[in-house]
Amino acid sequence: MKTVSRLSVSEPLLPTTRCRLQAEDGVILIALLWILTALSVIALSFSRETFVEVAAARNAQSLEDSYFVARAGMAAAVYQLLQKKSTTVVRQAELQEETDPLDLGIVTGNLGGSVYRVDIQDESGKLNVNRVPEQQLRALVEAAGIAKPDSDIITDSILDWIDTDTLPRLNGAEDDYYQTLNPPYKAKNGKIDAIEELLLVRGVTPEYFYGRPERTADNSVIYKYGLSRYLTVYSNATTVNVNFAALPVLLSIPGMPPETARKIYERRLVKPFKTVMEISRDLGVSLDKWTAGVGFNQTGIYTLTASAHAANSRVRRVVRAVVRLEAAGNKQYRTLYWNENVPDYEGIRP
Repeated sequence: MKTVSRLSVSEPLLPTTRCRLQAEDGVILIALLWILTALSVIALSFSRETFVEVAAARNAQSLEDSYFVARAGMAAAVYQLLQKKSTTVVRQAELQEETDPLDLGIVTGNLGGSVYRVDIQDESGKLNVNRVPEQQLRALVEAAGIAKPDSDIITDSILDWIDTDTLPRLNGAEDDYYQTLNPPYKAKNGKIDAIEELLLVRGVTPEYFYGRPERTADNSVIYKYGLSRYLTVYSNATTVNVNFAALPVLLSIPGMPPETARKIYERRLVKPFKTVMEISRDLGVSLDKWTAGVGFNQTGIYTLTASAHAANSRVRRVVRAVVRLEAAGNKQYRTLYWNENVPDYEGIRP
């Protein structure tokens, strides 16, 4: 009887068997590498999402804290304005040689690890949109950095919105334009009651109204203020208070030389003026017909733009209000306007 001998484990494998086992090992190794790669991607994705969520939560908390700090800064600015108003005439004369931060339009401070800054602008430093002459309005829109043809469209459309007739100007708009919008509405053909009405006027975009960041030729970013900083419905002054006027408002004064406007603006950021003669003496500029458009009287109505952020954070919150200091009565001031949705760059002084 024949016996069949079994292959000993110690005997060498056939070449085909060895190659098959090596191939199987390679497939397993590749599969493990793919699994490890997939697990790494999942872990990185989870880590990234966690980081983003943590950062978002931190920013949200910082925004919330900054909001209350901005409101506190605004309250501090109002308090200081009231204190100055109650100062006696004699004491004001004693302090007139000192530069008051309120006269420079700035109040700063810190609270709970956050810092705030309040820019103060008397409404006498703006132009009343309901009363400004056409040529001055046109000059202001162009000085605000709005190029043609948009500047012509905005100027003519504002004038059409205010006047009582239904005939559109060359670049303006009346009912026939606004009725084509979605939703449709009609031109007011009357005085503007709130400056935000300008957002309903043809050509006035949110960027032109609130302001916008722009990149210069050297790749740096500058912030241009919008029409909301230059126009008002609260001041009835016939002249521009140079101590609170922004540069585009100064440039819009009839007959004002651009170089003189820039000198006045740069100087009043350091020390306010008291008289036209002081402007001529300190800046070395000649007096001309532009002096008829310059004034120094305040309205007692202030635009307060408060910005706040944590000391170690770039997240900023900006709040704007218009307040009127009351001459008499139990209430010392009245809030005429409040906006908590102001763009971040609005808190940056130009």
